[in-house]
Amino acid sequence: MFFNIKVLTKGNAGLLLFISSVQWLMMMIILESFQPNYNSAIHYVSSLGVGTTAIIYNTSISLFGLSMVISSIILYKSLGRKIFPLFFLITGLFVIGVGLFPENIRPIHGYVTAFAFLFAVFLPIISFKALNPPFSYLSIIIGLVSLVVLIAFFPYLGLPAESTILFLGLAKGTMERIIIYPLMFWMLSLSISLTNKA
Repeated sequence: MFFNIKVLTKGNAGLLLFISSVQWLMMMIILESFQPNYNSAIHYVSSLGVGTTAIIYNTSISLFGLSMVISSIILYKSLGRKIFPLFFLITGLFVIGVGLFPENIRPIHGYVTAFAFLFAVFLPIISFKALNPPFSYLSIIIGLVSLVVLIAFFPYLGLPAESTILFLGLAKGTMERIIIYPLMFWMLSLSISLTNKA
């Protein structure tokens, strides 16, 4: 065979997701210090994808998306339910799109980012039947909270990178991270759960 079928396990998918999630989160935090005049409260996370930090950030987020695509194939083969892996695949493809079409490539970047967010907030909700309690219940809560915050974030979408307009008293960089961080904590928890099922 072209590859060893034994690599197609939930445990390996979990390990891949864990490594890729951690590397993207760490790159995001580290690169904020290297991007000149970058303010995490004001600037979009995607602003790290242009300028001096562009190559590293875009590579990092593309690798994260690629890991989701690969993991979705493994989950498709190992789970009885197919909608969750399908959403995982679509989300991963849009995440790759964020890296391939950075903030300065308009309007494509706006489209892929919006769809990446939209599919990502539904991932924890759709995962409900594929996971065991209590994590399955926690996943629904995380997904619903992220969905509500995403709806509140809609007025920020499309604002110029340097815009300091406030909705709900928070700048757009902060609001965006309120969506991203819970989803990434969920992704890390999912990866650990899958790894334990190796």
